[in-house]
Amino acid sequence: MINALTAAATPRSVLLWMRKDTSGAALLRDMLAAGYPITHELLDTFPGRQAAVHLRHLLVHVGILPERDEYVASMELWLKRYLADTQAHHRGILQPYAQWVVLRRVRHQARTRGNSRSSINYARSQVSATLDFLKWVEAQKLTLASVTQAEVDRWLAEGATSRRRLRDFLRWARRCHLVDDLHVPWQPDGEPANFLDEDEHLALLHRCINDPALPLDVRTAGSLILLYGLPVTRVAQLTHQNVEKRGVDSYIRLGEHAVVLPPALARLLDEQMRVPVLSVVERRTPRRQDGWLFPGALVGRSIDGSKLSGKLLRHGIDVRPARNTALMTLASDLPAPILSKILGIHINTAVDWVSYVKRDWSSYIAARETATGFHGALRTPDE
Repeated sequence: MINALTAAATPRSVLLWMRKDTSGAALLRDMLAAGYPITHELLDTFPGRQAAVHLRHLLVHVGILPERDEYVASMELWLKRYLADTQAHHRGILQPYAQWVVLRRVRHQARTRGNSRSSINYARSQVSATLDFLKWVEAQKLTLASVTQAEVDRWLAEGATSRRRLRDFLRWARRCHLVDDLHVPWQPDGEPANFLDEDEHLALLHRCINDPALPLDVRTAGSLILLYGLPVTRVAQLTHQNVEKRGVDSYIRLGEHAVVLPPALARLLDEQMRVPVLSVVERRTPRRQDGWLFPGALVGRSIDGSKLSGKLLRHGIDVRPARNTALMTLASDLPAPILSKILGIHINTAVDWVSYVKRDWSSYIAARETATGFHGALRTPDE
């Protein structure tokens, strides 16, 4: 820790951080003075305190604390407090579902494709929707075992669409023989909406590639979304390892296969990987990127997807229509299995997009390739 601070390029910034009463340095002094061992669990006792968040990531960065998945940790901590505030007779039903199903899924997702703030919020809403339903059942003077499908339908109809998140609990409860054959129907998604017209799509892609007035991360993230239709949360989680250099060509691995990058986008990604970011402590001092293509403000963390989406929107790139238009374009040119393997999207999602395409967009694709030089953007090394 001392070596990291003394090696700072701007010592004045470090001194200001150490003298500030509300900083992580002040919090660290208080914990050391109290004689407590510095652990993640101790820092968890300061919920909502930004200094504790910054201090935690600094201590992980210098190796004093072990790395941990903060999304999983936040879910674990939230669930512990939520269950503690739940009445015992409800907790007896809610706790096994929340821990064995919801929390287990969050941990599995952390090991596979990673969590995001929105995925954690969704997991929490599944737990809270279940408790709301249990309270409603009790208010109706019913038991869980006696609830009928008509009563489930009535509960759904009387509230917001978020109540449909009870579906996961009912599936688990049926397997555990806690309820009869109850179900919550899927919320119809309808057909995709919010597209860019051809000229606007081309203009945005051209602007991301060629406009130096845009921030580099906006240009890079915007190009990836406009060209490949990636979710912004997935763009935020890309690392240097996703980009490969093979001879004169550069590749990006999004799914099972690495895809040859158009030269213009390869140059943007190369620049993005070489841009330093600011230290948590110093605020003005460059530090390494920790392997993230889009590093966040905290050491060792990528940018949050919602923050990246907001930054793109402030510069005129609305993520949803940009992504929808890119997926529509690709789905009109590729069969679903290829689209799924190259972009790393679920096969059902790829099938839905290919099925949705109802007209020939070949003229649009040709125009895009001519205008941007992006011919072969989804070409793999074997092609």
